[in-house]
Amino acid sequence: MIEVSNLTKRFKQVTAVNNLSFRAEPGRVTGFLGPNGSGKTTTLRSALALVHPSAGSVTFDGVPYPAIPQPSLRIGAALEAASFHPGRTALQHLRMLAPTVGVPDKRCMEVLELVGLKTDAKRRVGQFSMGMRGRLGVASALLGDPGILLLDEPTNGLDPEGISWIRSLLRAMAGQGRTILISSHLLAEVENTVDDVVIITHGQLVHSSSLADLRAMAKPQTVVAATDPEALEKMAQSHSWDAAPYPPAGPGALLVTGPSTVEIGAGAFTDGLQLTQLASQVVTLEQIYFRLTEGGGLQ
Repeated sequence: MIEVSNLTKRFKQVTAVNNLSFRAEPGRVTGFLGPNGSGKTTTLRSALALVHPSAGSVTFDGVPYPAIPQPSLRIGAALEAASFHPGRTALQHLRMLAPTVGVPDKRCMEVLELVGLKTDAKRRVGQFSMGMRGRLGVASALLGDPGILLLDEPTNGLDPEGISWIRSLLRAMAGQGRTILISSHLLAEVENTVDDVVIITHGQLVHSSSLADLRAMAKPQTVVAATDPEALEKMAQSHSWDAAPYPPAGPGALLVTGPSTVEIGAGAFTDGLQLTQLASQVVTLEQIYFRLTEGGGLQ
């Protein structure tokens, strides 16, 4: 298990991460989400002891990264800022890493095949696309066959086939009982991959739950208009509905959150109010995500 406990990291006057706490569980893919600059990479770098936290900690099964013997055999990581020597081939890059990880040379070809780069093993990395570099980063993280994976923006630069590949790979690894933590600034890119979501903005936690629970938090929305806009507004107030003006549907139209179209229609019938529009709105998961990261909440 990965446990982030009251993590804070300040860079002079800038607080990149502020009292952040969450867990990533074994056998599950946890999406670590937030806008660019929200503190995701700083959190991952703190976990790997690449930066020293101002306060708090990150542990792996209760142990901080520096205290783990041969950590690359237990924890694999690919950070967004990873760089590769452009003159080396993919195979040479992994062969350079293999002794430091503690794995035999043959493991290099195994992971290149696993990430779909076997035929490009002897191609220089300087000729790689961004997506191919991303695959090589994942291959580097998998060298030690770790039980924990930390991947920073792993879908960056991937085409649709590549996104499907990384999704299948991560789901398979979670199915083997591994702990997977992946960061992204777009929920839509990982919503078919993750089991749990941790959402941060400005370095602070704004939501943590299973993906299913996040979906369940979406309340139905309905566009409502009537021949008598004032009476419509009074009806919404009398039922204590969450209603806001909705100009795209015309003067006096409301966007009502919570009650179903059936409930609104029944209320209008009881009040003798003639509706001219009653249309439900689909609330997408991405809209929920943006409301949370923009500070609007889910009300």
